Amino acid sequence: MAVPERYNSKYNLGVGGAVVHEGKLLMVKRASRRGRGNWQIPGGFVEFDETIESAVTREVQEEAGIESKVRAVLGIRNRYDTNSDNSTYVVFLLDYVSGEPTADTTETSEARFFTLEEIKALEQVPAINLRVAEQALNQNPDTLKPEQVTGPNGNLYTLFIG
Repeated sequence: MAVPERYNSKYNLGVGGAVVHEGKLLMVKRASRRGRGNWQIPGGFVEFDETIESAVTREVQEEAGIESKVRAVLGIRNRYDTNSDNSTYVVFLLDYVSGEPTADTTETSEARFFTLEEIKALEQVPAINLRVAEQALNQNPDTLKPEQVTGPNGNLYTLFIG
């Protein structure tokens, strides 16, 4: 699927899902034009009508066939430059719920669970994804956990806090 032009208009919000299952991290091999051949965690852009939590579980399901549940925020990446504008990417630590890794064959060509040693041996693993793998596979990763908070107008918000 081609990246819609609206995502490349000065600002975008993306999410990535670090799904850990039986001591291994879910990784996908990119098949689309951006990052083709890279092994990374599944992820993509947040749609205008969804929360970041629903976006990350949707992306993991679409790209890798895995049902997951948000456990915590693992990290946040922000990038700004004059060529790519402003991009924020929230990395979530996700609990495995069900499914077998299956690439969607459009955005991803492979999907598998890997140990940290196996990830380090892969070709084309971006530095950010190696760092995410190290943290996600840590027995006690530093995270921000979700809490439901009621706002002044009575709406429920999700606050990720340590």
